[in-house]
Amino acid sequence: MAACRALRRVIGLVVASWIAPLAIAAGPGAPVDRFPRAAAAYAVAVNGRLVWARNLDARRPPASLAKLLAALVILEPGVPSGTTVKISSGAARIAGSRAGLRAGESFRFEDLLTAMLVASANDACIALVEDRAGGAMKFSALMNARARELGMRDSHFVQPCGLDAEGQFTTVRDLLRLSAAAVANPQIADRTAITQAAIVSSAGRRIALHQSNQMVGRVTGVYGLKSGFTSQAGKCLILAAHRDQRDVWIVMLDAPDRWWVALGILEQAFQLSAAEFLSSHSGH
Repeated sequence: MAACRALRRVIGLVVASWIAPLAIAAGPGAPVDRFPRAAAAYAVAVNGRLVWARNLDARRPPASLAKLLAALVILEPGVPSGTTVKISSGAARIAGSRAGLRAGESFRFEDLLTAMLVASANDACIALVEDRAGGAMKFSALMNARARELGMRDSHFVQPCGLDAEGQFTTVRDLLRLSAAAVANPQIADRTAITQAAIVSSAGRRIALHQSNQMVGRVTGVYGLKSGFTSQAGKCLILAAHRDQRDVWIVMLDAPDRWWVALGILEQAFQLSAAEFLSSHSGH
């Protein structure tokens, strides 16, 4: 298992180094829109090369894909070993997907991060946001500063966990850039590849967690990264997979049938011939 994690991390880091420059590239040679009905906006990269895409720079709500950026901000100040976080009433009552944390309980920092990234738990997310910055407003400012550092030029975050909020948006191009940074962080990358986990409160209450990204553990080679849904964002997905020396990343925003469509796109990307790969841009 450790060897698999190490290999996946190396693969992810290599592809992330390829993705980073293409995520902000623009100009002639735009990738072909091969799947116009797949999603309101999407991108498919094979071995770091953008091959198919639609509305790369259209601003859309991020849903829980925002948690990847939130996790980066949560982790980057450094966390002393053994840190515990107490759950507030606000965190316990937050809308959307939850792990079922109760107000007044305490959990290890690492366990809350696991709940946030494996089960996309908003209660765990808010608890960490409050612990790191005192509240959503201050934390969102940190997220926006980090987004600028990453080159996410068309993104703005208001609600750290990705719940719908006025003025909150991102793009497929920006999410590719974010994905590269997330894969480069082993604490994020390892958790997004887990199919199930369990966390335990300081008082001993155990909570089972299941991966919200239904492709992980079910489709050969898939090693992350994140799924999300809100009424405004629709069904969203960032998918990373590796097979036979080929790495495929897919980002989909507002994809009504995301699992089956993503599976079909993934298989076509893995079967892409060398000639098709070289001719995948309309300007070439």
